[in-house]
Amino acid sequence: MLRRATIEDAAQLGSVHVAAWNETYAGLLPEAMLAGQSAEARSAMWARILGDPSAAAGTAVYVIEDQASIVGFGSCGHQRDPRLRELGFAAEISAIYLLRSQQGKGFGRALMGAMTAEIRSRGHDAVALWVLKENAAARDFYRHMGGEVVAEKEDRRDMATLIEVAYGWRLIA
Repeated sequence: MLRRATIEDAAQLGSVHVAAWNETYAGLLPEAMLAGQSAEARSAMWARILGDPSAAAGTAVYVIEDQASIVGFGSCGHQRDPRLRELGFAAEISAIYLLRSQQGKGFGRALMGAMTAEIRSRGHDAVALWVLKENAAARDFYRHMGGEVVAEKEDRRDMATLIEVAYGWRLIA
């Protein structure tokens, strides 16, 4: 089941976020960076986002449930990256994660559909997202969904320098 997330989902979102990070980024990010992830911290982050009364104009979060358990989620909103805004991408997909066991079932496509409908309802027709350059599975998914590489950047962190590419969709359908 696909639905809009509520503040009551924050704890499950935090747990799924960390689990999906560990599955997705094992071998791509330093182990210490993954070990530093906390379901409690992610839950608190999602509670802040979902508890914001201006969320309707800010970040929209959608979840995929299987037997009343969240197995994936996506979030979208206004573009935060000035470079991508300058390229004409006024909206962004800030996160999309599915537990590995749920991939290949059409849930990613459903999340993308819900988020692009949300973005269109806000008057935008172009959207972009950032993804690790080494994340081949996600990049294949975005290409399959019609995304094109529109930018690249280095993200310097304490434990690593990450190379990210932006995928963009100019006329979302």
